[in-house]
Amino acid sequence: MARDAPSNTLVRPLAGVAPALAALLALFLMVVGVSPATAAPVAPPVDFTDNQIARGFMLTVFGREGPASSQAAGHYVNKFVDPVGVQVLDASGVAGRAEEVAGFVGLLDRIVPNLKIRMAEKPEKARLFVFLVNRSNYRKVIADALPRGAEATFMERSRCSAVMWNRTTGVLDRAYIFILADKGQKTFTSCLAEELTQALGPANDSSKLPYSLYNDDNDVGTFGLFDWYILATLYDDAMMPGMNADEALSVLPGAIARARDFAPRVRPLLGPP
Repeated sequence: MARDAPSNTLVRPLAGVAPALAALLALFLMVVGVSPATAAPVAPPVDFTDNQIARGFMLTVFGREGPASSQAAGHYVNKFVDPVGVQVLDASGVAGRAEEVAGFVGLLDRIVPNLKIRMAEKPEKARLFVFLVNRSNYRKVIADALPRGAEATFMERSRCSAVMWNRTTGVLDRAYIFILADKGQKTFTSCLAEELTQALGPANDSSKLPYSLYNDDNDVGTFGLFDWYILATLYDDAMMPGMNADEALSVLPGAIARARDFAPRVRPLLGPP
């Protein structure tokens, strides 16, 4: 997808990769936004049934809110197939936030089988860019980083947001994440966990998921076991990018079984289920 060269100093390091974006990306642009939660979280069970996990997968991997380009991408599985380099672009001035991003990225690399995600030192090595901003410059950074249009307007209404581009049907190529760093630890932790993991593929929110971060109507706040199951099944080797809902359902039982084998090693490292 063609994009304007950014003018803000925060995003200037990305100018060198803009031509590649124009050439490689661009079947669909997917947008994810987070609004303030309106209800307390429901106490989760110790573990989840296969049906609960499968339902969570289908509700988050398929379907999209936002502009028409986002909704079109919700008809098939989206995921990265290459290693995901992450770079932080910090315009917040809040100490320690970049280190928190690196810590969460390191956790995901350890606990999600088949997902290779690491911090990247150079922009050309990164596929996922985390913009740390304050409320005062949140809209400006988004406006400078993205093309003008409905997608940017949609994102500016949220307290944190992400935009992902597809290289081809179902294969994610790049993502930008915008997170408020100056609104307290709880907001930052929740936004980081939700936006970074949703940018990896499960981009839809659903009010039908009481134990999930991917629900704007609750206040889960941490990346727990339920959302780990969604990410682990998405990155299972049998779950291929571009699969439709019926194809995904056909491989989900095996993917869930393999995730269960890995879950005992993961559970102590996560927040509440």
